[in-house]
Amino acid sequence: MVAQPEAPRPAVGSASVRLAKGMTGTPRRLGLAGPASGGGLAVAVTVLSSALAFGQSLPPLPELPLEAYEAGIREPIAEALRRAREKPEDAERSGRLGMLLYANEQYELAAACFERARALDPSAGRWAYYLGRAETYLARSDRAVSSLREALRHLPDYLPARLILARSLLEAGEAGESRALYEGIVTEHPQTAEAHYGLGRIAAAAGEPAAAAGHLRRACEFFPGFGAAHYAIARAYRALGDGEKAREHLDLYRRDKLGWPSVPDPLLAEVLELKTGATARLRKGMELAEAGETEAAVLEHEAALAADPALARAHINLIRLYGSRGRPDKAEEHYRQAVALEPGLAEAHYDYGVLLVGQGRRDEALGAFARAVELNPSHAEAQNNYAFLLMTAGKLEEAARHYRATIASRPDHRAALFNLGRILVLQGRPGEAIEHLRQTLTPEDEETPRFTYALGAAYARAGEREQALRHLREAREKARARGQGELVASIEKDLRALEGEEAGPR
Repeated sequence: MVAQPEAPRPAVGSASVRLAKGMTGTPRRLGLAGPASGGGLAVAVTVLSSALAFGQSLPPLPELPLEAYEAGIREPIAEALRRAREKPEDAERSGRLGMLLYANEQYELAAACFERARALDPSAGRWAYYLGRAETYLARSDRAVSSLREALRHLPDYLPARLILARSLLEAGEAGESRALYEGIVTEHPQTAEAHYGLGRIAAAAGEPAAAAGHLRRACEFFPGFGAAHYAIARAYRALGDGEKAREHLDLYRRDKLGWPSVPDPLLAEVLELKTGATARLRKGMELAEAGETEAAVLEHEAALAADPALARAHINLIRLYGSRGRPDKAEEHYRQAVALEPGLAEAHYDYGVLLVGQGRRDEALGAFARAVELNPSHAEAQNNYAFLLMTAGKLEEAARHYRATIASRPDHRAALFNLGRILVLQGRPGEAIEHLRQTLTPEDEETPRFTYALGAAYARAGEREQALRHLREAREKARARGQGELVASIEKDLRALEGEEAGPR
């Protein structure tokens, strides 16, 4: 088995899968939950081998736990099951049932239906493709390889199937064949980020970090939000002894840990059109929110709640969505409903705190953030926001304690490092401040001039004039390059004072 130098990937079978319509790729997890979760049903499914043992020529349709599904899912699945039983020799009806089950993340049950549809119509490559996809979710790499190879005999140029086959081969320990397939893909489709990532994984596992970094750089160029590729390239740079680049890519990984590229997948699009039920509406609403379509996202969340009023995640998301649309009354209504359903969810109190800050209700926001950090001390953003309100209220020691808690959860939290540094300077501890402020200088962005300025000021307070002058001059140049005129003026004022001290009386 080839070692996999990549970021931890979500477990299969969760009800929290995000796939863009008509695209293929690794699911991006959203934290949903519900009775339709593929991993939560222990259902015995008879597949082809056991059917043949009893002298049957076809794998049977599975027995479905219809009573366990929410109403929005149960009805269409029950109808598809009825139709499949009505014409048991019809591949399309068995396959359609499988598609509905797959759309609602019932992968093992879906696989049984796809087995039957493939047996009924071996010339239709899509049933083998769907079966291969289902088997990847079930961690059956060897069986996925077999099904996807069969699919490609009928659909030889279907890029999504080639990518999933290459990934399955790698996971099945067939690195050589996987590499050949990935190389063929990048020759024909050179901008396919996942193929470059696969080649990077293989090179890293073979102890070739320089080659791995080259492939992974291309993966990130073609898809900058590729979280797993950033994690893998950080490991490659660490192996090459380049700590600075490793830290840069780890920071990019943390920004979007589950980002994954996709390619057009019309066959999958047909499946995704069949999603039903409250969790499907919630998922669609979250996708719309990520795309910035907040009005449509609100409508989908409300539709999810109409199907299942106890969906706490939908209430929590609506706190933020209604807040962004200038509807604090509705946001507060959903906050009350969320905490009534699940009072121990730190995220609800955090989002409510953000809403209150936007309304200028800082004292109430303090209470909301305090509750969030009480429930989840590792919630970095709640700790950071709580610390900021304490700091601006003059409670520096308490604020410093919560900034330290932020940094304990997220060591690279620049705002917390910066503000803790400011507090330490005010407390007459510039040496400690410098240690925190130095960590704010990367990555290079619009905040870097301000953070460099703060570091220079801390050096000045510590009596280290040469270091202070160097960082203040560097901050001035960075601010000039970004057109930050007010900041330039402030830095120059401090520079004149410090340079005057250095010159001494004339």
